[in-house]
Amino acid sequence: MPPKKRNNDRINAILSDVGDLDFLRQEPGDRPATSGLKVEYLPAQLIRPDPAQPRRVFPERIYQAFHSERLTPAQALREFIQMVQVIARQKGRPFGGVTDLLVSPDEESEAETVHLTPQEQLLVDLLNLAVTIRDDGQVNPLTVVDRTQGVTRLYQIETGERRYWAMWLLMDFLPGYQGDGTLPCIIVPTGHASVFRQAKENTARAGLNAIALARQAALLILAVHGIETPAGPVSNDFYRQALDLDLRGKREYTADILAAMGGISR
Repeated sequence: MPPKKRNNDRINAILSDVGDLDFLRQEPGDRPATSGLKVEYLPAQLIRPDPAQPRRVFPERIYQAFHSERLTPAQALREFIQMVQVIARQKGRPFGGVTDLLVSPDEESEAETVHLTPQEQLLVDLLNLAVTIRDDGQVNPLTVVDRTQGVTRLYQIETGERRYWAMWLLMDFLPGYQGDGTLPCIIVPTGHASVFRQAKENTARAGLNAIALARQAALLILAVHGIETPAGPVSNDFYRQALDLDLRGKREYTADILAAMGGISR
């Protein structure tokens, strides 16, 4: 079976919808001159998640090991799958491999009555996304920030981390993958990275828990005060710095922070 053709028409439509300048807004009210956005297909090995991303995919132990570069993406996924296997076994619903979690149409009604743990649900969600990518292609590009240093190419995810992990799940744990190991990405120049854009995607998705919401609010406050995120794993002490800051001298950002947080009121 030949590899699926890339759905470039769909990707170009997404670019047209977001608009060049609006999409690359670095901070509220700041529009760079950069335009002419395009999608590039980057090898998954050159892409890394943002350790400061408030919506964390993996539990703390795996998060710390991965962002300390003690685990590869495939190893991090394997550890997560093994952890979920233990949880599922304790709940009386053991599974061998991730393909055992694929639900046929005849089993859908029965599956809807099962109340999964958050870890089980996350794995199922990633699995369903991986299957969609396998069957229909990756049509929703990631946005990544160019972190290339010297001859070493590296890109950090700004939005789309779950799509990244679903791709690794597809490549390393599911049969039938016919792709070339690349992901469609919109490359944001280093100077135009935006925690506001990241926050808006987070709040547009379901499942942002209270801890992630607190991290996100802190990250926005720290950003408008010019405090940069560390390169490696981010501890709660970093986010806690926001408790000593306020927006009295940054009132021009108040409306944008509230909008990025999902339109919450003052």
